[in-house]
Amino acid sequence: MPRRFYITTAIDYVNGRPHLGHAFEKVIADAIARFHRQRGDVTYFLTGTDEHGQKIARAAEQAGQEPQAFVDQMSKTFIAAWKALDITYDQFIRTSDKRHELAVQELMRRLSVARSPKTGEPAIYEGEYVGLYCEGCEGFKSEKELDEKGRCPEHRKKPKEIKESNFFFRLSEYDEALLRHIEAHPDFIQPGYRRNEVVSLIKGGLEDVSVSRPSLTWGVPLPDEIEGGEGHTVYVWSDALLNYLSAIGWPQRAYTKWWLAKEGETGGPGAARQDEFQELDGQGRPGAAWAGTGQPLFTNAFHLIGKDISRFHCALWPAMLLAAGVPLPRQVFIHGFILLRKEKGEEAGKGDEGGQKMSKSLGNVVDPVALAERFGADALRFYLIDAVPTDGDGEFSLEMFVEHCNTYLANKLGNLASRTVKLVHNGFAGETPTEWAPESFQDPAVREAFAALTAAAEEAATGVPKAYDEIRLDEALSSAWSAVERANEFVDRARPWDLAKDPARRAELGTALGALLETLRLVAIWAWPAIPSKCETLWGVLGLPGTPGEQRGAAARPAFGAAPARRLGEPVILFPRVDLKAASGAPAAAPKAG
Repeated sequence: MPRRFYITTAIDYVNGRPHLGHAFEKVIADAIARFHRQRGDVTYFLTGTDEHGQKIARAAEQAGQEPQAFVDQMSKTFIAAWKALDITYDQFIRTSDKRHELAVQELMRRLSVARSPKTGEPAIYEGEYVGLYCEGCEGFKSEKELDEKGRCPEHRKKPKEIKESNFFFRLSEYDEALLRHIEAHPDFIQPGYRRNEVVSLIKGGLEDVSVSRPSLTWGVPLPDEIEGGEGHTVYVWSDALLNYLSAIGWPQRAYTKWWLAKEGETGGPGAARQDEFQELDGQGRPGAAWAGTGQPLFTNAFHLIGKDISRFHCALWPAMLLAAGVPLPRQVFIHGFILLRKEKGEEAGKGDEGGQKMSKSLGNVVDPVALAERFGADALRFYLIDAVPTDGDGEFSLEMFVEHCNTYLANKLGNLASRTVKLVHNGFAGETPTEWAPESFQDPAVREAFAALTAAAEEAATGVPKAYDEIRLDEALSSAWSAVERANEFVDRARPWDLAKDPARRAELGTALGALLETLRLVAIWAWPAIPSKCETLWGVLGLPGTPGEQRGAAARPAFGAAPARRLGEPVILFPRVDLKAASGAPAAAPKAG
């Protein structure tokens, strides 16, 4: 049964241009969305830009522009970047959109009348904040969150001491509700070790958090209904998080089309019945999302985020939703960082021997658009998906990137495709062979390699979609490439160029080439979510109808055997080998905003 799949990424802060860390998340999300579309799931992919807050106002001032003009300009750089990387989102939301701002004000209204689950006090209240604030994170910091030098560990700057009157959300009273939900739905936060980190954070004690900032003009004003809220704007995180709902129509009921789904149609694990949240609602009454529904629906939103913002998404966001009477997302999946590995000959800074997180504030960002323009979008996509564990950190250097792509794309897949198509053109005048007689292989080593190839393809036909579905994208490609490697081993054993010299062994030649063509067909399907453009090119060369993104069910399963002849396209070099010395001149540093 087709499922409904709603995937979101973090929205990117527009105080600087897109860097490789941004691209990593968007490429992962795009591959996941493509996989679900390929499988036939009804899919909606949301991304966008975060355009409010103090950092934006300051960046606009430095650029000599008004904030709105600045964010209009900067959001275009993200849209252009994702186009260059073949990111196929369904909607690009901007938090400066009027409809989003109205939704944020409605959230604040609901929070202002909500009651906290323990004391029954108003969920938000006015108070004075005295403490530390990291402008880079746009977040308040406790002493225990700083490094040994008293700095934010991400931005390596000491947070500022501030004293100001804010409105606060009683996050401290939602610990038990959050822990109950996580215990009942362990797939709510994945991977498991990240869930354990969040549970530890919650059990360590949650503190009330600010949901407004005074005297900050670039943001969403608190609604007039909140007494004393004049001159306050909504805190940037409370503003930004709501994009996942405002983009799909909240507070109108239309948002449930993607946020909720019928039983059996949810996009994956972690789904909870909407009426579970009645007992978690601080007001003790059902919210509009489930009132009057004829049948129970289930949570369905999938958030893909980085580990540096997990506490906002796994504690603050669900607590605010509970207070507002809105069901939680289905799952929050937390990925790691791209760490910048020093090139050979470069001196690593202290503490950076294992790689350093890319950050605009640290000035060590890599421009993904420049890489895509020089090496191709699919090469960059492949590296980010295949070389980096989906659930952990990975490293990047130009040398690592070139070596990885040369090995797996040029040498393995590209070489297999090139010589297979050439052999068909030379031996069968460009028509796929109709012979199929595996029993004709005379050499036992060839029969063994043939069996290993077909077994690897059968295993990958199950393993690849399972890994995609479980958000193990690197393992999905590893499974696909196991068939590529067995195919190359089979070529080396069968030596079809020698078989072509003996007319008596034409059945062997046709069978060998037929097996290789079927392997390439399957790999084009399996790898399409990751490297769509090259897979579509390969599909065309193989003379196949439709596209690899349309293959599902039996059409996506191995079909080794006799088949009607079809004409192949001309051989192409899918992935030219890259010379590292020539590549070392590739632009890496992203230009500064402005």
